[in-house]
Amino acid sequence: MSMDYLSTLIPECLDLIITHLLLDNRQADVAALLQVNKTLAAEALRHLYADPFQHPFHPPAEDYYCGNEDEEVDLEKVKKGPLGTVDALARMLLARRGVLGSVPEVVAVVFPELAAVAVSQDTNTLASPNSNPLDYLTHIRHLNLCIPIAYTWQHEVLHTAPPATLEYIQKEEFRHTCGAEDMLLSCRRRLKMVDDPSPLYHEFFRVQLMREVNWMLVNSPCVVGRSEVEDDGDRVLLGQQLKSLVIPVSDVERYLDAVCQFKSLEHVGFCLDEMLDYLEEDVEAALEEDVEAALEEEDETNIEREVEDIPGLLKRNKDRKEQAMEDLFMFVQEHGRLFPGQLKTVTCPESEIWQSWGWISLPQKCPDEVQFRILQLLPPLKRPSVLCEENWMQFLAHPRATDLGTVEKIDAYFESGKSETYERLVENRGFLQRCRGLRTLSMGSLGKGAYKWAVEEKKAYLENNSGGKINNNDKGQERSLLQEDKIEDRHLYLRHGLVPLEIAYISGLEDLPLEVTDEIDDIAYAFSETLTTLNLNIPKNLDDSILNNDDEPTLPWTIRIGRGWVDLPNLRDLYIDARVVARLVLDPELLVHCPNLVSLSLYDDSTFGYTPEEAIRNECFPALLGKCDSMTLQGWTALTFHPETLSSMREKLVELSMRTALGTDDLCFILPPPLGAEQEEEQEQKQEQGRHESGWYRWTWDWELPWLTKLDLNSKFAYEFQFQFLASCPLLESLHLNIHTSLAHTRDLDRSVLSISGASKRMIVLPKLRELEMLGGWTIVGGNAFLEEFLSTLCPNLEKLVAKHWNGVTLSGFLSILRKKDPMSQKASPSMTPQDDGHQDPKDYNKVREMELAGRVMRGGDDESELITNLGLVYMGWGSDDEVEGEVLGGVEFSFEYRKFYVLKSPLS
Repeated sequence: MSMDYLSTLIPECLDLIITHLLLDNRQADVAALLQVNKTLAAEALRHLYADPFQHPFHPPAEDYYCGNEDEEVDLEKVKKGPLGTVDALARMLLARRGVLGSVPEVVAVVFPELAAVAVSQDTNTLASPNSNPLDYLTHIRHLNLCIPIAYTWQHEVLHTAPPATLEYIQKEEFRHTCGAEDMLLSCRRRLKMVDDPSPLYHEFFRVQLMREVNWMLVNSPCVVGRSEVEDDGDRVLLGQQLKSLVIPVSDVERYLDAVCQFKSLEHVGFCLDEMLDYLEEDVEAALEEDVEAALEEEDETNIEREVEDIPGLLKRNKDRKEQAMEDLFMFVQEHGRLFPGQLKTVTCPESEIWQSWGWISLPQKCPDEVQFRILQLLPPLKRPSVLCEENWMQFLAHPRATDLGTVEKIDAYFESGKSETYERLVENRGFLQRCRGLRTLSMGSLGKGAYKWAVEEKKAYLENNSGGKINNNDKGQERSLLQEDKIEDRHLYLRHGLVPLEIAYISGLEDLPLEVTDEIDDIAYAFSETLTTLNLNIPKNLDDSILNNDDEPTLPWTIRIGRGWVDLPNLRDLYIDARVVARLVLDPELLVHCPNLVSLSLYDDSTFGYTPEEAIRNECFPALLGKCDSMTLQGWTALTFHPETLSSMREKLVELSMRTALGTDDLCFILPPPLGAEQEEEQEQKQEQGRHESGWYRWTWDWELPWLTKLDLNSKFAYEFQFQFLASCPLLESLHLNIHTSLAHTRDLDRSVLSISGASKRMIVLPKLRELEMLGGWTIVGGNAFLEEFLSTLCPNLEKLVAKHWNGVTLSGFLSILRKKDPMSQKASPSMTPQDDGHQDPKDYNKVREMELAGRVMRGGDDESELITNLGLVYMGWGSDDEVEGEVLGGVEFSFEYRKFYVLKSPLS
């Protein structure tokens, strides 16, 4: 569509197009409209300057400098950061306002041109706005200057600051009044700003500057109702036309006095720009340091004075914060009295201003109880479609008065029992029943019984639609209920149907430890027809008193999932993570109810203390999972999984992981078979006769999984693994097997193990295998000679090999494989170029680029010096790489016992 055609569109269409362009961060395209014609320019200008300080308008440039303090400063790159664009925009807007009175000194330092043209006027008289035809202030409806981008800076910006700015922040008056010297010394030390506090002063300078610039803009005169030709509109202050405003908390008293000015305000945000809260570690360190300093001076009087000074500072900060919070409340309260119902939302997010140092933070937060008091002054949310972090507390301020019929998504995670907001949420958890259009639920645990209402609705719905005998009295009662204007929550399903929940993410469980949790089971039953994704993530950072008894983990408790499940025909993704917390026990029929699963991931770590009888007793039934392409089972769910289920996964399965928990040094736990010799023979006979009983004892590994690309097994699954199975996996790219145990379990690897069963006895070939990781006592029968045949035949295109704690081979055997690396694929080393002698036979090439080894057996008794001399290895990072003698294999990463080495083309002489 050309620019001329755009001019012919009705204003509503043009408005919609420009809005979508800005939402897509295409500000440059909208700005181009300013140069087309007056109609398009006016519409583009209105959109561009409606919210000029929004974050997408001020992103860091791609080459914005963000290096460390040791690097040389690139001044040009520093100037391209978001501060530059924020200040440039503020300068332009202030230059177009009529100046009221004097310009604050901190503003004059950064914008000296404003002070030069300032005209002293009576503060009660509106100044004339600039006659420039592009009156930007007229279009501003959202003034969100005091947000983190206005304070974001790097330490190196000091090098680009004008001399006047540097001179100002070095003045004693500024340093005494800005607040930096009131900071705890321990905090400044943690911020590494004791010896050179200049960056800290600069941060306080930015706070002062934004505070004054924001106030000046709010009181800037502009014209409303201006025609396209002449100034015939009314002159008002910018604050009178603002719909949203961010107010710095350090200056809230000034805005409170002028609250009558903000008659159009619908949203207000408060920016916590003062440093009033300190981390507990800073307070404790400050008290301890003061006592130690006083003791060194051996002055008891000084001890009392120094120790009392820190509590005094903290008390002053506390009083200042309480007063500021009270002013916030008074601003909202007074605005509501003057303009009832006008203010719709109020936010006071955790401040990011004092987190500009990246690796260090000093968060400032408005207490939940203060926010809750403020939000109770506002009207309820108006038919929200989403409940999330931005509006969650406002909903909780009016839980019954809020119409939830249009809510489709809930995204609210709270750590269990960690906040007053969470407690209010649990108290009002019945609100879920009123969200009749809910499709996506992401929620912290609400405790047992939270979804019983949905179960009861489902049962009543099925009973009423089962086609059985109809109770006319019940039907009459239903008709009577539907005719009422308001009906009870428990009867809402009669009017709106069942809640169509599709996606459910539940984080944590309340009141741990539990033997049974019903939240997931109730969700699975109540929303069985619509549910596509079910996710339970139990937290790992529980209280130590729950997880530990002294220093040793307690016996795991059991969480049972799957009781009462019915068929879930639309469930595609099932994810349950109970690692560190509990033993996850599935109902035997759970997977049978999920025939259309695409992704299955189940985790726990409680698999060190178990018996075979327990696993057999809890074994799941075989299921048909023909659409599943990814399955990861770790822990008890892996041990109780019935292997016959794999028979149904032939056509889709791409990734398979069967694991138990690992200890230190990747140690796993392998139990002996649960049966004696006679019982084992009897079990084998039953399996031969097709009488499949328990699948736990032995996996047959006779399934065909032709689409499998990743296989990850450990413990019993790797120990019982039959390599002939790989013949049915021609697309396999990654193979991980771990049998590393404290009991040093071993398995032999020879030609018979790695060959396809039958008369030919030819070895298995995996042409697409790129990564092979095998840990534990894998014994290479035939030593180094068979090692080369094993790797070159089984995986001819291998690129990464991780071999730890193998038997029967030495480091020299692995190094010989690396040294036959294809020279055409070698990459030049930063310090030396590998040489190709041109005489190597192509059949001796291989593609291994990365090799990681470990194990005392592989070392063969050699000490470090012998490794270097005999094997041609040189430690990385010892001295300059240019001093390494000999030609180094390029493009190769080699490590042994977690240390990296250069590999020489030949051992040193």
